[in-house]
Amino acid sequence: MSIKKKIEELKEELLLEEASRMFEEIGYEHMKVADLAKTAKVSVGTIYAIFASKEGLYLAYIEHQISNFFAELQLRISTDTTPKQKIHNYIELKFSYYIQKRKAIEQSATNNPLFFNTLYSEHSNQFQKIYHYLSECFMELSPTLNDESAITMAFALNGFSDGYISQWLETNNNLLDKVDEVTDLFTGMIEGCK
Repeated sequence: MSIKKKIEELKEELLLEEASRMFEEIGYEHMKVADLAKTAKVSVGTIYAIFASKEGLYLAYIEHQISNFFAELQLRISTDTTPKQKIHNYIELKFSYYIQKRKAIEQSATNNPLFFNTLYSEHSNQFQKIYHYLSECFMELSPTLNDESAITMAFALNGFSDGYISQWLETNNNLLDKVDEVTDLFTGMIEGCK
């Protein structure tokens, strides 16, 4: 790889890191590309050359968060982790991420009733790893499930847990208090498929 390419990648990474901080502190709507340029000591044109638009920057932020999420999920797995514990870890980590990133997603999620559908369709390649992880957990819980049914259950769990997130955004309840409830309800349904 050329030095120029490495510099461009480093510049993109640093801009994304600073944009992430801004999205998470003040939200998408209030984050200004001009403020990012000033903080990062680059021109607005440089940011647009790398990300094309503010929305492109936000999409890069989302992709980065999904990648970080999956890496962190992998760190929570040990050889003695049961399938139910893996699902619990997934839900707990997902809810924790949304709590930490609330400012970054709140405006998009509350103004767009299809936010989660759009999120998953625009980043389907990133989510495939997560769906595969969940489907493996479901097949361990209920060995009678085939691949297609297990993937369907992975999509269903994602949507089911999104409902709790939507309610949390509306009511501001303690989302982490719901982790056991979501885990027990969903794994109980899967275990019932045996």
